Amino acid sequence: MSNGDRKRRKWGCVVACKDADGRIVSWQARYQSPVNPRQRIYRRFGLEFQTEAYRWLDEEHALVIDHKKGIRKWTHPSARTMHGRVLFSSYATRFVADLRKKDGSELSGRSKRIQKAALDKLLPWFGETPMCDITEEFVNEWYAKACDEVRPSALEHAVWLLKRVMRAATERQPDGGPPLLPSNPCNLVTRKRPSKRREQAPMTRQEIDTLVEGFPEYYRLSIHLALLVGGLRIGEVCGLQLRDIDLDHRLLYVRHSVTQGPDDLGEYRLDETKTPESHRVVPIPAPVCRLIREHIDRFCPDRDPDTMLFHAIRHPERVLNPTTIQRQFRTARKRINREDVTFHSLRATHATMFMIQGGTLRETMDELGHVDVDVAVRCYQRVVPRHRRDVAERLALEYLPAEDPAGIKAQITQKEEEIDQLRQTVAGLRRRLEELEDDGRERNQAG
Repeated sequence: MSNGDRKRRKWGCVVACKDADGRIVSWQARYQSPVNPRQRIYRRFGLEFQTEAYRWLDEEHALVIDHKKGIRKWTHPSARTMHGRVLFSSYATRFVADLRKKDGSELSGRSKRIQKAALDKLLPWFGETPMCDITEEFVNEWYAKACDEVRPSALEHAVWLLKRVMRAATERQPDGGPPLLPSNPCNLVTRKRPSKRREQAPMTRQEIDTLVEGFPEYYRLSIHLALLVGGLRIGEVCGLQLRDIDLDHRLLYVRHSVTQGPDDLGEYRLDETKTPESHRVVPIPAPVCRLIREHIDRFCPDRDPDTMLFHAIRHPERVLNPTTIQRQFRTARKRINREDVTFHSLRATHATMFMIQGGTLRETMDELGHVDVDVAVRCYQRVVPRHRRDVAERLALEYLPAEDPAGIKAQITQKEEEIDQLRQTVAGLRRRLEELEDDGRERNQAG
């Protein structure tokens, strides 16, 4: 869609919608809702129906004027039935605009962008079709075509949205009207591809050290926070303020996250955490306290509680864009030859190693801010072969007798031989050291 291809009007506009080759494929008429200025009302028209788009816009303008004069109440186009035929574009657009979280709050900027992208995959096919005319065959025809044109992850979101829209149409409508459909025509079954990240090995200490060396000094603390303090998400790291860090009691308060607005060009801002459960208090290990103090002393001269622990380099008054750290991470991971890991892999490493070191499942979930056991285990627990073997060996000792005496004696003999070799090596090093000391004394006397 090109913003340049629109005819200027005093009220509303008609925008040309183009394909990847720049050809106009349809027209979109839109205007600002008179009851919610943040919401845009729009309707899509075919390539040959530009005139109808302007006519529809004029008719809507008249309704808005009547609404403002108090003559009649304006309602969303999807709530108006024209001979009982509500278009999918009107109904689905309103459905997406009204989507909320389970607690009734607004979706995050990222979730809004995902839903908008999913809707964009549906509108070209279903947009001008009345809801009552959408059949299972029509849905299956779209799916067969979309499988060849849409990425699997994007297709999964589109199918999920289509199912919810159609299910909502089979229920009593929010305005009290009857259902638009007798049954849900979307019975598609999608199988989510297992993520390769589920099999990632936790990052080792050597890999972490190499990563830290490859990071600019200003961002190095972000790695240690994500790895060692509550498995912080990248948005939570960027959202930390000095008020969130209590070094006296070694506690870190996760109160905010940095998120982007609903538009792709939306500015990053300090926002609520991903979920209410992500709002948590986690312990800070003593070694990390030292790193945090050094960071604050060096990079946070202003000790106001609202001061950001990390901020945009060129604009100290702005929050740090998470993509900045992501970009630095992609560069640094080349040093360890691990193109499979991302900054979020630090969170999975924290969860895995936290349990290996003795943390219970409940403690690990509290660390990460999880309430779903399945997510905590399936998505964030990794298998560590070395630890698994050690556990198996300890378990075997509980139920089986020790190895035969002859085998144990052979192992002892082998260890004794290794110790003798080490002793001989140490003795040789000592003799060499004495020779060097004697040479030094002789040179001093000669001098």
